[in-house]
Amino acid sequence: MSLAPVWFISHGAPDLVLREQPATRFLRTLRLGELKGLVVISAHWFSRELQINVEPKPALMYDFYGFPEPLYRMRWPASSPEWLQQGVSDQLALAGLTATPVRRELDHGVWSPLSLIDPNREIPLVQISIPASFTPAQLWQLGEVLGALRSQGVGILASGAITHNLRALAPEGSPVPEWASQFVDWLEQKMADEDRLALLDYRRLAPGAVESHPHDDHLRPLFVALGAADGVAPTRLHESWDGGSLYMGAYRFG
Repeated sequence: MSLAPVWFISHGAPDLVLREQPATRFLRTLRLGELKGLVVISAHWFSRELQINVEPKPALMYDFYGFPEPLYRMRWPASSPEWLQQGVSDQLALAGLTATPVRRELDHGVWSPLSLIDPNREIPLVQISIPASFTPAQLWQLGEVLGALRSQGVGILASGAITHNLRALAPEGSPVPEWASQFVDWLEQKMADEDRLALLDYRRLAPGAVESHPHDDHLRPLFVALGAADGVAPTRLHESWDGGSLYMGAYRFG
C-alpha cells in the first residue's frame, strides 16, 4: 500500500473563502485523494502541552475580527471520529508523547482551506496542537511520529504561511518585496535539496527570514510536514502572492 501524502498549505487571510484570487481557485481544484482520515496542524492552535481535539463534530471558530459579515455565517460541519482520534493518540504514545484530549472548535487555519478543498466534508479529520515550546527540530520529530500513520491511509495536512508579515501588507498588484522573494527562493531550494540542517537553522541562514516571519508561528507547521514526509523533497502545487508580500505556496510531499 502506498503512503498517504503530506501537504503544506498557505492559508492566507481568513476571507480566503470569499475572495476570488489564484489561491482560492487552486484550493477549489485540489483533491486529497482516497484517504481514510486526515491529521491537521494549524498555525492558529498553540498550546502549553501537546493537545488533541476530541470534539466529534467540531463547529467553526471565528478567530478574527473586522471581516465581511458573510464570513461569520460560514458553516462546515466536519467529522472527527473516535477511531481516528484514538489512532493518532496511540501513535503519539508509542513515541512517548502524551496528547491531552480537549474539545474545541476548528480555527480558520483548518476550515478556511479545507472548506474549499473538501466542501462535502468527505474526509474525517483530527486536529492536534503545536506545543509553544517546541523548536523546529522538535516539530520535525513530531512530524516523523505522525508520518507513521501514512501507511494506514491517513494523510497529514499542515496549514500556515510561507511568508507572514502583516505589517508589510500592500494593495493588490504591489511589487513583491525583495526580502520576501529571496526568502521563498531560499526555502524552496533547501526543501528541494532535502537540506534538513539548513532548514532547521533557517532563521540564521535564510535571507529575509526575520522580515518574512517577525514571529514564526505561521512557519512552524511546515516543520511538522517536513518531518512527516521523512525529508522527501516536495512538489510545489501552487504559487501566487496576496497582499503584496504573502506567498501562497502550497506543496505536496509523496
